[in-house]
Formats: sequence, C-alpha cells, structure tokens
Amino acid sequence: MLNLTRRAVLAGLLLPVGLARSGDASMRALPAARQKSRDALMKVTHWGCQYQNVDLEAVARSDLDLIVLDPSLNDDLGRFVTQRECRSIQKRSDGSRRVVLGYLCVGEVGTNRWYWPSAWRKNVPDWVGPENPNWAGARSVQYWNAGWQDLVFAGSDSMLDRIMDVGFDGVFLDRVDGYGDWGMKPEALDAMAELVASLGEKARKRDPSFILMTQNAEHILHHANLVEAIDAHSKESLLTGLSGPDTLNRQEDVDWSLGYLQPLQGLGIPTFATEYITKPELRTETAQRLTELGFKPFFGTLGLDRLPGQDATSRT
Repeated sequence: MLNLTRRAVLAGLLLPVGLARSGDASMRALPAARQKSRDALMKVTHWGCQYQNVDLEAVARSDLDLIVLDPSLNDDLGRFVTQRECRSIQKRSDGSRRVVLGYLCVGEVGTNRWYWPSAWRKNVPDWVGPENPNWAGARSVQYWNAGWQDLVFAGSDSMLDRIMDVGFDGVFLDRVDGYGDWGMKPEALDAMAELVASLGEKARKRDPSFILMTQNAEHILHHANLVEAIDAHSKESLLTGLSGPDTLNRQEDVDWSLGYLQPLQGLGIPTFATEYITKPELRTETAQRLTELGFKPFFGTLGLDRLPGQDATSRT
C-alpha cells in the first residue's frame, strides 16, 4: 500500500482532494456554544504552553489570553490541578476570561505518567509499541485499540473525564501525528482522524462549548470528520528549527505545511504557532512573519518549563 508522503502532496496529487473534503465539513454553521468558544480563541494574542515548573499564581497574574497546562502538576505526589485552582487561573486580574486547556496526548503513551495503570508498568499491553528514544518512558501506541481509547476518552474514568472534572475549557491534543509511527498507512491516518472526532463527540455531550485544539499532523487536516471536530490548530516549528536551532526552514517545507494550514484559516479555524528560538532578532522577525501569515505565535523553551512570555534566551 502506498504511503502518503510530502513529495506526493507537493506534487499536487493529494491536496486538492483534501481541500474539497475539509471545505465541505466546515461550511456548516457551528452550534452557538462552539461559536462562542471559537470567537474567544480568535481574540487570543498572548498564549503558550507550560508543562513543567508551573506556578499557578504566576499564571493567574500573567497577561496570557490562553495557556495550555498538563493537568498533573506532579505525578509522583499525585498533585493534580484542582477545580478551585482552575477557576482561579481562568480569571485574569482585570476580571476578563482566560482560556485554559489541558494537555492530552492521544498518539503516544507515557508509561511513567499519572494515567498509566500500575499493573501495566512492568507488563505493558500488546498494543504498546517501541520506546521513543527522545523521551524516557514514552512509547508508540496502537491508538485505534479499544484499550487505549478507553484510557484516553472512551472509558468511564478516562483522561478526558479527569480533565473535564477539573473544569478545563478544552484539551490540547498532542501526538495527533502518531500515525507516523505506523508507516503512514492510510488506515492509520483515518483511525487518528476518527479518534479525534469521537473524542470531541463525547466531550461535547457533556459540555457543548468544550474546545479541541490539535497540533501538527498536517497529513490528516483534510479529513472531514477531524476538521469538523476541531476549534483551533497549532503548528510547531513552522518557520524555523527543522534543520537545527535558530535556523530557517526550507521554503519547500514551509509551503508544504501552509498548504494544509491556510485552508483551515479560510474556514474560520484559528491557527497558532510555536517556535523554539533563542536569538532575539530572529524571534522578532519570525513573530512578524507568523502574524502576517495569520498565526498566533508563541516562543517557548524546548522543555516548555517556563511561563509563556518569559525570555526564552535565558535558558540554562
């Protein structure tokens, strides 16, 4: 079976079909609750992700319009963001509303994370794949498996349920590009799009305004069910970093991503961008270019361990 490749997309063999499918999906009017959420995302100027060293009081004092947090502040201590804390950081100092999203990884498992059953620490299920050499404890997962989906969103005490119980405004879905771990087969891409759609359907039965923001995974941004399910999309390293720190990406690579991302903008789906840049001048230039391209930029450290807006050049 042929793989879906960048070369095919750049050659124009696949993109026109994708554009037609995504356009059909999002031409429908959104329910009022979702439209209100999307309008709030459109107004975001300052945003970012922080998954380590989180100081919730600092978040509450910040000028951030949106922040993405891991719902677990300390796995070893079982320290989860509480309902009271979530309400506190959702309120800005001037009384206006801040959007707070919970990090949720759907295409890779962290076998050392809070959600992983202790019984599976030594004897992992057969739907768990090889370890990610770049992240300790992270392993590829057959995300179409019912056992994994129960853990993520379908079960009665899923990660999604825990996040919603706390009161997060939505979820930031990471490793949506997990299909790349399984050879880029069309059925693997379809399965991920269906997972996102099913997750959104369950969440919105409970909270019609619940936000889904996906990240990266351009290959499936033409799937109608996924496009219909999401409220925003984020892209890492759109303009820099693919060939090394503080280096501009090849225009070919930028254009490939934009071929999927700009149609989302045309459908009224807000687009966000994360870059990891240490040089102040390059950051300034990149921020300007991203804004011109219709993206909401965020510059973070590789560990995403600082409050967004802090100087990324002062990393240790």
